[in-house]
Amino acid sequence: MGHRFTVAIVEDNYWVGKLLESYCQQCGLHVISIATDGEQFLQMYDQLLPDIMLVDIGLAGSLDGITMVESLRKAGYQQKVIMVSGTTNIDHILTSFHDLGSLYFLSKPVMLPKFQAAVRKAIAEVQLERSLQLQEAPSVKTTWITVKNQKSQLPISEESILFIEKEDKRLTKIHLMNGAQMESSTNLTDILSQSSPLIFSPFKGFLINMRHVVSYAKESSFPTSRRFLIHLNHTPVKIPLSRSLQKEFGRLLLQMNVNA
Repeated sequence: MGHRFTVAIVEDNYWVGKLLESYCQQCGLHVISIATDGEQFLQMYDQLLPDIMLVDIGLAGSLDGITMVESLRKAGYQQKVIMVSGTTNIDHILTSFHDLGSLYFLSKPVMLPKFQAAVRKAIAEVQLERSLQLQEAPSVKTTWITVKNQKSQLPISEESILFIEKEDKRLTKIHLMNGAQMESSTNLTDILSQSSPLIFSPFKGFLINMRHVVSYAKESSFPTSRRFLIHLNHTPVKIPLSRSLQKEFGRLLLQMNVNA
């Protein structure tokens, strides 16, 4: 196959993981990771950046394979995914194909001929994208923020967040670049503690992602107001900026523009 394409296996059954590793070796692929936990795999993903991922739907820990791949897609990663599972749940199968852009769904027990067909398709797509120079690996490390969503712990890439607002004492609403909104019971202080300095609190009850700031100006609708309003990409919503934080916010924004 020429170039040895790299593969990461995310599978919580030891023997299935070893079988998939053996199949990969027979296909000339280089296995760079075998993980059993989706959250741990996300934390080390930037160091791996595999060409292909073999992902089981049911995983150890609180994060299933579909949610894990959704998190990677929201972060902008488009590596090829082959879903592997013993599930007969048609909703899981449809989700893996339509929402995640999976190349193949392999049912357990996985047979070598079907595995080889899936790998050939994945490699063909990787080679095509490379030849057209349509895919570039992210150049910066992704910061993952884990929030409580109903009964699950959900990792979200910091880069995909536009802003976060406090709804009431128990809930926050997270606004994402793709227009999606998500309610979480994780408070703003806990989110801020997991974030980089680019997540900034401009006003009580709000966090914004400085990466998406377009501009800011003094609030004009109320002549006596001492607040400023922040304009962000991807949303018409304007976020309030406290006058006492205006200088700090301006310095951070200027520093980002100088380093850009």
